[in-house]
This record gives sequence, C-alpha cells and structure tokens, in this order.
Amino acid sequence: MNFDWGKFLSVAEALSSTDVGADREACLRSAVSRSYYAAFGSARSHAREGRLKTRQSAAEHGEVSLFFAQKYGDAGGEIAKILSRLRTNRNIADYDEECENVESLSTESMAYTRRVLDLLATL
Repeated sequence: MNFDWGKFLSVAEALSSTDVGADREACLRSAVSRSYYAAFGSARSHAREGRLKTRQSAAEHGEVSLFFAQKYGDAGGEIAKILSRLRTNRNIADYDEECENVESLSTESMAYTRRVLDLLATL
C-alpha cells in the first residue's frame, strides 16, 4: 500500500500546536520540514502516476517541479513555484543555525502545502 504523503500535513499541524514540553522552535522547524514533504511526496506520487521516472536523488526535487510546470499549465506552474518556496523554507528550517520568525515560516509552509494538495486534487 502506498503511503499518503499528505498525512504529513497533519503531523506538521500537530507539531506547530504542541505544548507537551518539547522545544517550541524544534517543533516549528520540524513542522516546516513535514509540510514540505507532505507537498513534495504527494506531488511526486502524482507525477509518477503520470509516468515521471525520477532519479531518486536530490535531483528529483527539481524534476518533479519541472514535470508539473511543463505538463499542467497554470496550475502546474503554481505547484512548481510553491514547491520551490516550500523547499527553500525547509532548507532554512533544517540547516540554518538561526531561523528568524520560525512561527511565520511554519504557518506559511502549512498554507502553501494546503494549496498544493488542493491543486493536485484538481488535476
């Protein structure tokens, strides 16, 4: 059975609202990351159904975006643009020592992910 990558959005939402004694910044950074993978994994699954074969490496992030930009007109272009923004947010959350306004980054990432999932449902 294939994993429903969109379920990572629920994980991101839970992490962003957690108050269980965990470090708030760590939870928010993790929410940003899970948001990205909810969108990217869902988009990649959809693209594979459309016969996209990826290299299963870091290159597939760009390959998936390019697939949507080339195949699905305005909606695909929007998906590609949002995936790029989400990946930038994830890289900030995952790699930067300092992450200014991580709360906003988390909120923005979850909203962008919802948009990607909505767009994918229309294709």
